[in-house]
Amino acid sequence: MDFSKLKYISTDVPTTDELELLNESRVRIAQVIRARWIILGILAAYGVVPYVLFQYYSIDLSSVTTLQCVFPVLAWCAMATYNAFFLYSYQWFANIRPLNQIQLLLDLLFVTVVIHFSGGAVSWFWPMYLVVTLESVLVMEKYSDTFAFALGASLAYGGLLQFEYYGIVPPVSMPFENLSLQQTLPYGVTKWAWVTMTNMSMAAIGVFLMKTIRDREEELRKLVIKDNLTVLYNRAYFFYRLNSEIQRAKRYNRALSLLIMDMDDFKRFNDRYGHLVGDQLLRVLAGTIRSNIRYSGGKPSYELDIPCRYGGDEFAIILPETNTAQAAGVAERLRKEINLKCGHEMMAPIQAATGSHPMEIPTVTVSVGVASFPEHASMTEALVKAADDAMYVSKRSEKNKVVISETPTPPPGTSPLAEGGPRVSTVREKPPFRPEMAGGLHG
Repeated sequence: MDFSKLKYISTDVPTTDELELLNESRVRIAQVIRARWIILGILAAYGVVPYVLFQYYSIDLSSVTTLQCVFPVLAWCAMATYNAFFLYSYQWFANIRPLNQIQLLLDLLFVTVVIHFSGGAVSWFWPMYLVVTLESVLVMEKYSDTFAFALGASLAYGGLLQFEYYGIVPPVSMPFENLSLQQTLPYGVTKWAWVTMTNMSMAAIGVFLMKTIRDREEELRKLVIKDNLTVLYNRAYFFYRLNSEIQRAKRYNRALSLLIMDMDDFKRFNDRYGHLVGDQLLRVLAGTIRSNIRYSGGKPSYELDIPCRYGGDEFAIILPETNTAQAAGVAERLRKEINLKCGHEMMAPIQAATGSHPMEIPTVTVSVGVASFPEHASMTEALVKAADDAMYVSKRSEKNKVVISETPTPPPGTSPLAEGGPRVSTVREKPPFRPEMAGGLHG
């Protein structure tokens, strides 16, 4: 069995996405803990307030046994104890994926115990199953898990009624209730069917509402972090993610590289074919970038390299787990693919915009600057400047080539460019490409 699937982080060097998933897990666990305190408070109030009222009005409670009072209190204390344990230790266990499922199973057990000691088939506490189902709606990653818990509640309640009916578990008497109903099979079946249908309906409604909320949250998130034209990440997210990856690289002593590329003569292209066609070229170029890095927008999504639109016709690609030579290989491959494919893909948009077939295939080239952590810079702004300056070296010379920054890492407390700016080297041939980290996308 692959136990790594039971964890959000299964390696010694987690990715930023894994760290974000771990943080989301901690948030969900904290939600369960807070919800459980609310449930415990309601149950405590429900136990204390009626007792005070019964004593005030001198109601006969002789039918309530000591066991009925002691066992629910012990169950309440046990639930409060493990909830307090999770409250102060969940940060340590948040990496375990099934942790929320384990907590909710304990909640189902607790609710079933309380229902038994409050009358079983005639208990008023069965709606607590709905509360557990709502908990699962809020915290489960998969919607199917919510229906699984609703089904689990149905089976737990049905099993309890069967045990009480056949005397496997002695039924418990309660004041104000018709105790003969506990031994009436049609009533038990009807009550079980009602609880099951209500709980499954609650699960279905909750899943629908939560899916709607999460879909809208995802749409809003994309609006915040994605560029509307190219659907790549925007400049703000680029700096956030680059800083996160640099901190990760520092913590785990890993390599990290950055590519900054700028389209050559893009203004001339816009002047010749129009800005709408220029926008289409930016989309085509963005698609070419996505198809040549470790990135997939499918379900489930796969993202290791982070493609961003840095400026108007300028793009940036963050390459985690990638040294300088490997990054240069990626840059050279992208440069060749863009030069080879983008012009051909623009033939149809140009013809649609101009009304005539182009006499020649437009030339689309990019200049690319490469910089790596910690070789060329150890801070976010310095790494961006090193890659940007290397790109401008290409722009000022032949264009359509990859330039590697050779800025030495300065001593602590000095400027990254204190020695007169970056030296650069030009990639003439494709260097060794990234090995197994590339998977099938960079092969």
